[in-house]
Amino acid sequence: MEQGIYQALMSTGAQLDNECRLEPGLGVASWRNRFDQTRYDRPGHHTLSVYLQGGEQTERLDGPRGRGGAGKVCIMPAQHQSEWLIRDEFRFFHLYFTPAHLQRIAEQACDKEGRHLELVDRTFIDDPLLSDLVRAQLMPLDWGDPLDRLSLSHGCWLLMLHAYRHHTRAAAPLPTPRGGLAPAVQRRVCDYLRAHLDQSITLSELAALAELSEYHFARMFAQSLGLPPHRYLASLRLARARELLAGDLPLAQVALLCGFSSQAHLGNRFRQAFGITPGQWRASLSSSRHTVA
Repeated sequence: MEQGIYQALMSTGAQLDNECRLEPGLGVASWRNRFDQTRYDRPGHHTLSVYLQGGEQTERLDGPRGRGGAGKVCIMPAQHQSEWLIRDEFRFFHLYFTPAHLQRIAEQACDKEGRHLELVDRTFIDDPLLSDLVRAQLMPLDWGDPLDRLSLSHGCWLLMLHAYRHHTRAAAPLPTPRGGLAPAVQRRVCDYLRAHLDQSITLSELAALAELSEYHFARMFAQSLGLPPHRYLASLRLARARELLAGDLPLAQVALLCGFSSQAHLGNRFRQAFGITPGQWRASLSSSRHTVA
């Protein structure tokens, strides 16, 4: 009987540290496990696994020899079967995605048939680009925070694109997008971002709005706006916060209206961007008004 890898881990001694579902069939999870034995049997979805800490005493019983360890990567296709023995404690990241996601990349980004694509089963490989993206960019994000949701979504699509390029048989080369977004599309997307500053937004939503693949949209957006979508959205949220700080709304309400999870979260991001706290910014505006008067 087919069983998803997430469900298989939940039925063992593995501990779920964090998870986020981005869209149907696409999600991430971080786990820890120790002194366990786990079997995966045709999960029906692809899984990309990156070891975050430990795992040197983890081995695959039915596959190639080798041991895990921080930075090691495993790729488990939808029809994958394996059995694992865990002899020490380790932490690991999982990206779950469906064969339809790879097919979407082929058909929308490359205009090629994607049903024949085959993700390669790999165990304990070195893939520094993939590993670094997970450990340096995705793990530090707050997966439950609307402000970080677009960054997480963008990062997951980069992981899938990397898997498509380097770990998929018969994958057509990805084209190089030329030119930016059409002016009307750019306005539509930017208006949507401004209208939804307080909500979670994913790359797939924005790409659908532009009627482009995620691959083409992210690159064309950056060419038009000078920033990737998640950084541009962060700049809009901070700009809106500065506007609202000119009024009398409580700082906690300003934070929520701009998509920050709390007043403290707004304070941290505001100080990183401008070198002062929201309260200090508001005080400086008040002082300037009094001086002019």
